[in-house]
Amino acid sequence: MGKVMVAIVGAPLALLLTVAVVASGDGPSADSSAGPVNAAAASMPPVFLSAYQQGATLCPGLPWQVLAGIGWVESRHGENRTVGADGEVVPAIIGPAIDGRPGFARIHDAQSPDGWAHARGPMQFLTTTWRGMARLGPSRPAGAKPSIDNVFDTAATAAAYLCGSDPSVGDLASAIRRYNHSDAYVRQVLAKATEYGWAADPGPLDEAAGMTCPVSGPISHSRDWHAARSGGREHQGNDVFSSLGTPLVAIEAGTIDKASNVDSGLGGITIWLRGDSGTRYYYAHNQRNVAVVGQRVNAGDLLAYLGKTGNARSTSPHVHFEVHPGGGTATDPYPLIAQLCTAR
Repeated sequence: MGKVMVAIVGAPLALLLTVAVVASGDGPSADSSAGPVNAAAASMPPVFLSAYQQGATLCPGLPWQVLAGIGWVESRHGENRTVGADGEVVPAIIGPAIDGRPGFARIHDAQSPDGWAHARGPMQFLTTTWRGMARLGPSRPAGAKPSIDNVFDTAATAAAYLCGSDPSVGDLASAIRRYNHSDAYVRQVLAKATEYGWAADPGPLDEAAGMTCPVSGPISHSRDWHAARSGGREHQGNDVFSSLGTPLVAIEAGTIDKASNVDSGLGGITIWLRGDSGTRYYYAHNQRNVAVVGQRVNAGDLLAYLGKTGNARSTSPHVHFEVHPGGGTATDPYPLIAQLCTAR
């Protein structure tokens, strides 16, 4: 299956879009009837919320919250754009040319002014994929032409894309991988879907040796273990940078054994995970914790959101991540981060 890397104009993420059909699995279906929660209503234009809810009806078993999670990852619900009551998003969201430059596939599109395919619209479809998949949103006027810049049409098309040739969606994780063949992407979408009120088992994720990157999104990092810090201190962890609000997830299965939800001290809002291996992991400078002390979590489960609290208020958003084997003193986490996380 071919994968192409695209960047969204006006949004903070780069992403992967798959353009091949994958059959959905036999995992449990989720309840899509749950009403919107405050987080969803407060974080997106009402037109987007309506479009996700309508679109999900076209793919039985698809929760609207999953469509909303995809919309958040792809365009932050049309952030910095205007959406009309008809669902048209202006100005158009257009990614760069998929022209074979380093890190990009090479996909010609004779109907594009520059001859190359682009990712477009609030759900970031490739122009070449759109022409073979485009659907008209349920509330759109009969006879209207599907628009790649219309959230009702793109949400409906995304739902059809997730269902594929099957009558309903089964394994949600497998379906989401059709949009982006990456477990990190799946976790990011499902984390947002959970925030929007969805609660169900997505099915197993493929995790190397039962562990996963603690930051579920595009990252950058360097080996800053024992780097000099104010007051003569040495850095006891690794700073992993990403966009504000990126999900922080459990690096391995275990139990939350300590947390601070108050922005104070060097670490600000922090959380500790004691892994089943006996190793403790420290996540600091969080924007907000989600998991609570005593909670049992699996690898990849949402713990918190990446922030800039504590003494990181004047820095770029990042998580200060520490590894304490056997619960003892900190050791250099860089080799583990480099193994589990792909910098993008």
